[in-house]
Amino acid sequence: MSSVVEQDPACPPSRAPHEAGRTRAVRAMVTAFVDGVSGHSDRARRATLDLATALGRRLESSAGVIGEGASPGRSLGWRDALARSGPELAALTESAARSLRSAAFSAFCLTRNAAALATLPAVARAHPDAAVVWMGAHPCLHTPATTRTGDLSGMALGGATGLWESGHGGGLALSNVVLIGTRDLDRAEQRLIANSPIRNIPAGPRMQEELAATIAGREVFVHFSADVLQPGIVLTDYQIANGLTIDSVAATARTLARERVIGLELTELEHDPADRFNTSAQLVVEMLAPLLPRG
Repeated sequence: MSSVVEQDPACPPSRAPHEAGRTRAVRAMVTAFVDGVSGHSDRARRATLDLATALGRRLESSAGVIGEGASPGRSLGWRDALARSGPELAALTESAARSLRSAAFSAFCLTRNAAALATLPAVARAHPDAAVVWMGAHPCLHTPATTRTGDLSGMALGGATGLWESGHGGGLALSNVVLIGTRDLDRAEQRLIANSPIRNIPAGPRMQEELAATIAGREVFVHFSADVLQPGIVLTDYQIANGLTIDSVAATARTLARERVIGLELTELEHDPADRFNTSAQLVVEMLAPLLPRG
């Protein structure tokens, strides 16, 4: 495992969070997590660093990088993936807690949804009443007892909400979870959502109205998985029909920005070798720009 800070010349470093023994809030902190969790490809590592660079420039903050991102070359079952990535996930948990404590806005760029096992419990501890808006094609609410694929990413939100014990915390209340753009659900996930306080807001003409009513007066943390988008907009492992458009994501960002947005995490983006100028990463950041602090 490595934990280093990569600085882009265009991104001056953030102010030190501690000065003269006192905690001093910084405007924004960006963390990139590039561990090869679940055997994800090196394209995801590149895309994650592209996202961190694009966000860092927008927020005028350098990005801290956790992990080496080496892929084992095959997809691992959830037990092996969890064991292999354990130290890196622990480092991400620590980094997330520090960011949420020290910065007004915390941004995380992740290779896969599985890394939310580390970030979301940290969000719940720091902001127990915050709404966590999960934008993704899959709700990732599986447990070891319900997963059919054994994919750790499919169990990420399940672990963060304490439906199973991941070893990285599980304090996110189901009542604080809001699903947007979720459309590929297994029966077990459908039953869970139907019988829990999770809000699943369907795409459609009333989506923004329902979302605004759900989050009114609350702090908000946003999880954005690239597969929430309509296939073909950006490269991602999962191409699920009937996704959100660029305009609908931008409209959702504007709705969320009416409340206090404490942070954002971006995941499941793949780098396209033909994309010489990293336009996919820039497009994702631009769509979600209303969420970012200004000035």
